[in-house]
Amino acid sequence: MSTKDPIALIAALQDPNVQAFLRMLRHGEGTAGDDGYRVMFGGADLVGLDGLPGTADDFADHPRQLITRKLGGKPISSTAAGAYQFLSKTWDGLVRDYGFADFTPTNQDLGAVALILGRKALDDVKAGRFEDAVRKCNREWASLPGSPYGQPVVTMERARQEYEAHGGTYAPAAPEARPTLADLINPEALAADTITPQPKEQPMAPFVAAVLPSLIDLVPKLGRLFSSGSETSERNIKAAEIVVAAAKEAIGARNEQELLETIGADPAAAAAVRNAIEAQWFKLEEVGGGIAGAREANAAYLQPGAPGFWHNPAFWVSALLLLPLYGLVVDVLFIHPDNYSGELRVQIVTALLAVIAMVGAYWLGTSFSSQRKTELQAGRGKLPMG
Repeated sequence: MSTKDPIALIAALQDPNVQAFLRMLRHGEGTAGDDGYRVMFGGADLVGLDGLPGTADDFADHPRQLITRKLGGKPISSTAAGAYQFLSKTWDGLVRDYGFADFTPTNQDLGAVALILGRKALDDVKAGRFEDAVRKCNREWASLPGSPYGQPVVTMERARQEYEAHGGTYAPAAPEARPTLADLINPEALAADTITPQPKEQPMAPFVAAVLPSLIDLVPKLGRLFSSGSETSERNIKAAEIVVAAAKEAIGARNEQELLETIGADPAAAAAVRNAIEAQWFKLEEVGGGIAGAREANAAYLQPGAPGFWHNPAFWVSALLLLPLYGLVVDVLFIHPDNYSGELRVQIVTALLAVIAMVGAYWLGTSFSSQRKTELQAGRGKLPMG
């Protein structure tokens, strides 16, 4: 009892590419002539049960005769028969699946189509994907290019010639991808030629912007320096450039990508970058508004008619920071020097100097040199060239 519908095979057999592919197969199997449907292995003609060649009985069934011939000096036995040289067991499988009633030429053609379908190559044949179909079928037919069975095979070029000679066509070559409008436009050139209002907030260089979050992860207080809005855009860019330049210099990174990869993979490099950024903090605060803000605060208390500097809260904060430390230094150096080790004395003096530097950065922000720098940055002067 058949389990598969032969109707699909009949429809496929009408396809010109399928017909050309079958003729190419017959050429390779040595059955291309008019009597190819009668040929048995070795070249003999099949005969039916009546024993007479050339009668209708010849195609009653597969002959199922085991024939031995020498090929390349070695004896080979086979039951292959018909235009597509079906082995008896192969034909029996096709009869079981499709119910072929005899071995007539039409059923042989349908059986070959069924084998192509079984190799999942029928769609390739129909679409003209010739070489794909050949590669899928070369384990079914030993004469096809690339067949692994060690028998003589036709070349791919010769197979193509036979296929083309019988009307076979090929799948159209994939058209070259046409460039889209986006491919043709140079964004930088377009931006240069287009007259549009410039945005108030200037964009940060993309590589700097890409590495900045990782640096903020290393030194979280960096996050306080950056904010949005046109008023702070240039300040953010300048501070970011200082941070990234210091980080690259600290580990000798050639570019932002190398910097990002190195600090992600090497803790020691990350620590070196962190220290380098900390060392730039004084400059960063100046860019970010720390010292500039200090100058403005000082100036407000020094304007004519303004309250004296002792009304400035920063004055009292500075005093509260410095006076206890001065008292501690006096105790260390003069009153109870024996109570402190040399190392502890060094630490105390270092702490005092750090506080003095911090307070001085605020109160000396109105010095002539700092004020001159502010004027230059504000555009009221010109930076010296050279």
